[in-house]
Amino acid sequence: MTAPTSVTIVLPDADDAALHPVRWAATELQAALARRNVQAQIASAAQSGTIITVSGAGLPGSPDMAVDLPETPESFVLTRRGDRISAWGSDIRGLVFALTELADRVQFASGVDLFEGTYPLVERPSARVRSMSRMFCSEQEDKVWFYDRQQWRDYLSMLATNRFNRFSLALGFGYNYPYHNPWITDVYFYFPYPYLLDLPGHDVKVVELPEGERERNLDMLKFIGREAARRGLEFQLALWTQRYDFDDVPRANYTVRGVTKDNLAPYCRDAITTLLKEVPEITGLTFRVHVEGGIAEGEYGFWEDAFAGVAAAGRPVEIDMHGKGLDHKMIGIARDSGMPIAASPKYLAEHMGPPYHQSAIREKEYPPEVARSEREQLSEGSRKFLRYSYGDLLTADKDYKVIYRIWPGTQRVLLWGDPEFAAGYGRSSMFAGSDGVEWCEPLGFKGRMGTGIPGGRFNYQKQGYATRYDWQKYDYQYRVWGRLLYNPDAPRESWMRYLQQVCGDAAEECEKGMSWASRVLPLVTLAHGPSASNNHYWPEVYTNLALVEGSGRRAYGFDMEGPVRFGNAPTFDPTLFANAREYAELLLAGEPSHRFTPLDVADWLDEMANGCESEVLKANSTSSFGRIAVQRMLVDIRICAGLARFFAERFRAACWAELFVATKVTPLMDRVIDHARRSLMAWEKIADISRDLYADDLTYGPQSWLRGSWHSRLPEMQAEVADLESLRGGGCYESVEASPKAAAAIAALEARFPVLSQPSGVTGAPTFKPGADFEVRFDGKAEGEPTLHYRHINQAERWKSLPMKDKSGGFAATVPGTYTQSRYHLQYFVSFRQNGRSCLSPGLQPNLSNEPYFTSLQN
Repeated sequence: MTAPTSVTIVLPDADDAALHPVRWAATELQAALARRNVQAQIASAAQSGTIITVSGAGLPGSPDMAVDLPETPESFVLTRRGDRISAWGSDIRGLVFALTELADRVQFASGVDLFEGTYPLVERPSARVRSMSRMFCSEQEDKVWFYDRQQWRDYLSMLATNRFNRFSLALGFGYNYPYHNPWITDVYFYFPYPYLLDLPGHDVKVVELPEGERERNLDMLKFIGREAARRGLEFQLALWTQRYDFDDVPRANYTVRGVTKDNLAPYCRDAITTLLKEVPEITGLTFRVHVEGGIAEGEYGFWEDAFAGVAAAGRPVEIDMHGKGLDHKMIGIARDSGMPIAASPKYLAEHMGPPYHQSAIREKEYPPEVARSEREQLSEGSRKFLRYSYGDLLTADKDYKVIYRIWPGTQRVLLWGDPEFAAGYGRSSMFAGSDGVEWCEPLGFKGRMGTGIPGGRFNYQKQGYATRYDWQKYDYQYRVWGRLLYNPDAPRESWMRYLQQVCGDAAEECEKGMSWASRVLPLVTLAHGPSASNNHYWPEVYTNLALVEGSGRRAYGFDMEGPVRFGNAPTFDPTLFANAREYAELLLAGEPSHRFTPLDVADWLDEMANGCESEVLKANSTSSFGRIAVQRMLVDIRICAGLARFFAERFRAACWAELFVATKVTPLMDRVIDHARRSLMAWEKIADISRDLYADDLTYGPQSWLRGSWHSRLPEMQAEVADLESLRGGGCYESVEASPKAAAAIAALEARFPVLSQPSGVTGAPTFKPGADFEVRFDGKAEGEPTLHYRHINQAERWKSLPMKDKSGGFAATVPGTYTQSRYHLQYFVSFRQNGRSCLSPGLQPNLSNEPYFTSLQN
């Protein structure tokens, strides 16, 4: 195939404003061709040279594509016959994706065929909502990008090209708690309305705001809305804070005057209506409807006013309610507004884990007998189970969207990009009738709570490593995430053409190394959850939690039940993962574990570290090794490899430490110290790798555990190992010999066998009728009776179990009709013993990207 000399993009002459995004995408393709020195024109009829014919979405003319055209919204098809390319979309957005796919091929083409790629390409979306949230948290760091118009053009174009369909701008995200908070300093946009509007009839203003800045802010919001709509993106405005203690913030850099208890609701209502009229491109509003948004839980009257303000704009605007503290009365108030409604729970607390939804919440998240306070009667009371996951929102008859929000807690600095995990999220974001996912960008909380540093947005201190715009470091992450949320089966070329241009002959190694590296911290988060809060737990730049006694209480003490030590930290899926204390108790009781143990996690982490290190070693011999883009990836891969080694050894050390705590058998301390030293060596290596590259103070909050860097954490880790060695060597522990029970537990730990996953052998109907018995069969070999574990898809409830009895050459158990008679779908899995080992079906597969349970939906 020779390079084209001229290209005509045939776009039917239809004078329809709805087609503006298609015209934008056509101009993107035209510009990409121009950069490759190819003359391109947009015309209503075919000319000479290569012809790209655009059809679909109500455009005149019928396509001739010789493939079945998908009916799903946002789908597209590309076909090719010689120098004739046909681009078809099921709707406007599908056409945008078709044309930007061609533009992307042109931009990253490595040969003379600028349109090289899969044909026919038929793509349809998995997740219906694929949203990216950009958060304004720091005046010092965020005003720069907020006012940069070219940054917005490039950023929104990147989102549309990578198949996102929604952009969310979040205001009022700066702090966790708005009442009597002496920490509040940077309040820019924290109560967003007066920074954007001067409302007639309301004498509300920001005293220190410079002349003309309010108008400038609103003008920028209008610009962002127009540019999002131009690309076919939904524009979601997240208004996270509706008030704070305006008169009790002595350190605040701006003063809001004119808001009283009596006029707050009318002011917010009128501000919402005015914003929607001033920025007609806003398609939805996100509200934090629990106490952290400034309105005490149970004050439904405020929200009746606020939602009435949405309706008064006179057009459909989606009301999206953040899940924490949300109850069905609030959903009813939103429903009564006549607007489309959505609930947006967190995916896995304030962190990121493997793609599946945790099968159970932490014990601490179940509702207490008495709420912590009247202001938090829901989020810390009867609705506490909804703080960190989907709770009871997934009823079979729901009439609202459920959109998961992935919080920026786990990985805030390092690059992420695993196609298999991203594809898993594309599938699981539609779990049990859900609608999609919103991902908070990697730098989402940078400079939060008044810790912004001028010029500190990029995190690098080494010259030459920063990109032009902060988000460009994560280009690959956005590409993999967006395209595989859209289509989990997207062709590999979709991301490899980018890597091949950016990383040269190191592309394969960067792809594989990033895949291994990107699984490390999500797995660590799932298996080690000392705090659900991103304001206390940051596994990427980890604050040490002691194995026996000592460090970590300040960071984690408020969010752990019982002793504050590493092995007692709960997992984020207590039904499928045991922590070290629970595993030690099973060993001492002589019982097998049907849950994955810390040693299983350690083995996975070692495999990830090996994969990272192997790909980095291979990349060292490539000619592209010295490219800055390659170095950015390889350094982050090496750091993730070190984190995998560190946590693998911590998990192993914790198992021995918990046995020691339970038995006081003195020689066990030798094993604890051995693994602790190995973990320290891994962290020392991370500190050496990162010290000269990353800033000494990575600021994500004011507390010590939310700032600093890897090398700043090193002294506390060195101190713990020294303390363990002095305790052992100083005779602080009385010499205790192992009892027969302890000796058996030690032997079992030394000779332990991993929990195995077996995806096949279990069958149950994909749908069921409420009130009917539901049978599950296991057709495999088992020692004794397998166990069926089942539950409604409702995290307010706990799992139940039944023994599976012999039946027709296999095993079976029946969930009774009295249980299936509910508003919820079912999920289930089977545990059993085989060849002396514990097994789970389906369990987690080697890439950890599947759902480790089966689901059956109501019909």
